[in-house]
Amino acid sequence: MLKQILQGINEMKVDIGELKSDVSTLKSDVSTLKSDVSTLKSDVYTLKNDVSTLKNDVDTLKTEFKDYKDEYRRDMKKIDLRLNATNERLDSFKFDTDLLIEKNAKLEFRVNRLEKNSEV
Repeated sequence: MLKQILQGINEMKVDIGELKSDVSTLKSDVSTLKSDVSTLKSDVYTLKNDVSTLKNDVDTLKTEFKDYKDEYRRDMKKIDLRLNATNERLDSFKFDTDLLIEKNAKLEFRVNRLEKNSEV
């Protein structure tokens, strides 16, 4: 019976050794997992900062775009005003040119009439 008890104790020692080995493996795995979780937390923190930076960049771009859009509109209004003024001047010149052409035609008509009268 003592042999059986000793054999049982030896088997328990072997089982305890295996359990210690398993616990050591589990501790190592847990340590690796903790390291992985820490790395993931760091990555998430970095990503959050990157997202925040991107949001700020987008807000800045929106503001700059709005400013450029407003400046473009102001410039287009100035261009339209200048274009309208130029068109008015061109229309005025055209009117003056048409008037001069008409006066020139009347003068030519008078000259022709005077020449006919002087020939007679």
